[in-house]
Amino acid sequence: MIQPDFLKEGDKIAIVAPAKRMLQGELDEAIALIKSWKLVPVLGKNIYAEYDFGYKYAGTDEVRTEDFQWALDDIEIKAIWCARGGYGSVKIIDELDLTHFKKHPKWIIGYSDITVFHNHFNRLGYQTLHAVTAKKLANTDYLPISYQSVYDVLFGKEIQYDNSIHAYNNLGEAKGELIGGNLSIVYSLLGSESAITNPSDKILFLEDWFENWYAVDRMLMNLKRNGILNQVKGIILGSFTHMDTEEENAENYNSAYDPKTYEVIHYFTKNLKIPVAYGFPAGHTGHNVALKMGAKVHLNVTSKNVNLYFID
Repeated sequence: MIQPDFLKEGDKIAIVAPAKRMLQGELDEAIALIKSWKLVPVLGKNIYAEYDFGYKYAGTDEVRTEDFQWALDDIEIKAIWCARGGYGSVKIIDELDLTHFKKHPKWIIGYSDITVFHNHFNRLGYQTLHAVTAKKLANTDYLPISYQSVYDVLFGKEIQYDNSIHAYNNLGEAKGELIGGNLSIVYSLLGSESAITNPSDKILFLEDWFENWYAVDRMLMNLKRNGILNQVKGIILGSFTHMDTEEENAENYNSAYDPKTYEVIHYFTKNLKIPVAYGFPAGHTGHNVALKMGAKVHLNVTSKNVNLYFID
């Protein structure tokens, strides 16, 4: 798996919006943060474009493709930070020309809908960075590590995470390439050129939000029937937030790790003979640590803690 070059002070980071629209002012904090890292933020020229086609996209497919293509091709751009998720990345992924990217790989950063890029580029043999988007989630308090971990990866610092135990965990140890991301996106990509392949040497990470419990069951059934759940070497479950409806889930609707969702997922993982870690701090939550997707990791789930160590 090819790892993009690490950054150094003075390098440029592009911010582009491949999915939902952006509003003026929503990137101010991210721009200030990039500057505090002694890096240079460069915005896609269409970053504030808007196109309504039953959804508020950040411009037409052509406009969003143009910005992302520019970020891929410009040799001075060393990383691409996606402005936000939402929906739309899948509508441009097949239009991108990766000729220049393959000569000069760079980090692609984001999560949620950006899972499209993670799955696609990981399948092609390139590491990406599952981490916070440039725009924060509304009404969410962010822990410093959510951004510090991005900085650490971009500047080549070693990262590993220790997490607390969970009653649903499967104990065990495994090594493999980290894949996955947002469950609904992983599910939607099955059967396409961006789908997960060769799961037998992979460790699967999943997270989601604003999904019904039955939909989680349906998506996991699909992953099971596609042989993914039964072949991966390990599974990491991140946050599942705002699940089902507020009326049906009044007690835990705002919980970052929805108990009912975890109960549904546990139905699929309890009999797997692989390490499974619940409650990992990544996803639609303010505690969203950076994960190098496509990198080889060592997952160790014991009765005392969970350790995720990045080997390369």
